Amino acid sequence: MSDGNRINIGSIGDANHINIAQNQAPERTSIQFVIDPRSVERVSRGSVIKGAVAFFLSLPALALSVMSILADALGILSYFNVESRILAYLIMAVAMGGVMLCNGKRKMVTASIPPDQARFIDGRWVERDESGDYLLYRNTAPCNYENCHGTVRIQMPPPREQHNHDLIGVCDIGGKQHTYRVDFNGVGERQHFDWRPLEQNKP
Repeated sequence: MSDGNRINIGSIGDANHINIAQNQAPERTSIQFVIDPRSVERVSRGSVIKGAVAFFLSLPALALSVMSILADALGILSYFNVESRILAYLIMAVAMGGVMLCNGKRKMVTASIPPDQARFIDGRWVERDESGDYLLYRNTAPCNYENCHGTVRIQMPPPREQHNHDLIGVCDIGGKQHTYRVDFNGVGERQHFDWRPLEQNKP
């Protein structure tokens, strides 16, 4: 007899018997997501509002610079002896930087975040404290696929899966082969997803 799998073949009296006992523990397929302490970040309400304002101010500047570049390409500016190509490109670069850098804070301002709840924004969970400041963090879990020592991070599902899943977990080592569905209790269960891009609508 052993503590692992065992097969005992013997006889009792005149009756032969075969006793097969399998004591193998079931394979664990679920994981529990917890807050990664290294990812925790607190952002003041004022900083978020300033970032959102910078985002919205960058939009008209970006539109103006694009219009100026198009006008220069069509020869309209040169017709009026206006040389603004370099300035237009400079404004466009600054405006694009403002849009990209401040878009996350714009999402935080425009998202509805009730007390004691969190919203998933750009790969991180976002909460608000009593003072109105923002708390950002990531939930992670160790991957439990065989011989994998990766970390599972939560992200948005691929386009073909968005009607079935709000969030999924993807291993940073196994990638699309080591994926999980995620429930509202922070539990992940192994599941494969359809990563094919959506087909373009045919005319």
